Amino acid sequence: MFAEIAAGVFSAEHQVAEGKNALVFGRRGALAIDGGTHEKEGQAMADFIRAKGFEPDRLALTHGHGDHVLGAKPLAAGEVYAHAKTPGVIRRHAVSWAERQERDLADLIGELAMPTITYTRELCIDLGDLSVRFFPTPGHSEDGVSAYIQEHKLLIGGDAVVTGIVPAIGDGDSRVLEASLRVLAEMEIEVLLPGHGPVVYGVRETRGWIEWEADYLAAARQRVRRLLGEGLDGDALLHEVSFDELVAGRLSAEKHGMHKRHRATVAVILAEEQQKD
Repeated sequence: MFAEIAAGVFSAEHQVAEGKNALVFGRRGALAIDGGTHEKEGQAMADFIRAKGFEPDRLALTHGHGDHVLGAKPLAAGEVYAHAKTPGVIRRHAVSWAERQERDLADLIGELAMPTITYTRELCIDLGDLSVRFFPTPGHSEDGVSAYIQEHKLLIGGDAVVTGIVPAIGDGDSRVLEASLRVLAEMEIEVLLPGHGPVVYGVRETRGWIEWEADYLAAARQRVRRLLGEGLDGDALLHEVSFDELVAGRLSAEKHGMHKRHRATVAVILAEEQQKD
């Protein structure tokens, strides 16, 4: 479940679509980044931190979606860092979480790892020999952030960058996500830990992957615009924005319901384009 991807930095797997959380260890302490969907996932991370001689008293959230928040309570013994928009995103999604679990909304929110420290631009957490810089990369979600460890040139992408699935818009905006990806593509990244999917190593390889994601969104949007101009709409249009043309060869169609994920992304782009008219 845990793999050291650079000195003092570990990936931590969770169950949703090859999900990846992170653990960073420095001289001054440990930092957990995201907590997975299930409490047992967050508990395993907390146990791993304690096995290294630290306490799970620093948690950072990349955004407020369930597969990053719902399992995080065992990691929240101290401060919880997140973007200033994250508390609102969590509360908005908590309505459906409570309905699904047949729970009282207030009780559920009271059990979550809610942010105690928020920021809007950047946040740097100094762990001694490693420092972790968080900065906004919205688009998948309005509160999305990524983290960069300069000492390793390592990016923890959150769900702004995924390598095991097509880019997911979530409750965000594909145009904003593309812009975030273009910024990330200009960074020097030697190790990429995505929100979902395999870790990528090498500056050329990480840049190539991030650029492909941005280009995928741009190409899908271009085709949607063209097809709208030709009078297509709805299912007919979605069918014409072909998975095989835009994704095949990059991601397996057999994993994680990839055709469905592609269709969902294109549907969001279609809705965005229709709202412009």
